[in-house]
Amino acid sequence: MKKIACLFALPLWLYAHTLLMHVGDNDDGTLSIKGEFSTGESAAGALVKLKMLGSEEILVQQRLPNSSELVLEIPKIPYEVILDGGPGHQVRREGIAPKGGFEKSEPKQKETSSDTMPLKAEEKKIPLALSFSLALAFILLLATIGISIYNTQKLFKKIEAMTKA
Repeated sequence: MKKIACLFALPLWLYAHTLLMHVGDNDDGTLSIKGEFSTGESAAGALVKLKMLGSEEILVQQRLPNSSELVLEIPKIPYEVILDGGPGHQVRREGIAPKGGFEKSEPKQKETSSDTMPLKAEEKKIPLALSFSLALAFILLLATIGISIYNTQKLFKKIEAMTKA
């Protein structure tokens, strides 16, 4: 019975390891970037990038120190902060503007209706409830197959015993 309870809890364990990033303005022309996992684990060593919006130009690229907090100067141009903690663990946030505002404006994009605009990779995430339901259905399918195999073996043993008698 404990094994079945563990199988039902499996989807919850799969989502228990999310990368979190906190970006804050220090009011002195710098910003603090903190990284950690939702389990409380430190994200020390995760790669922090400040990337210019509208292009692929990397402004700053450093790893989080052991304190899991990095202090960087706020860029004068529009940027985004990316925290990369490994495969499947990447967080992006729009950068904080400096006190005087950005010097260079973000390149304008053509306006398109939301129904024709392609989805970004971050918008294609599967909802948690759907993932949980699919995982539960898969577990129930495996349980059904296991019970079916067990019952089939019992039937074969009874048939074999009847033919020997």
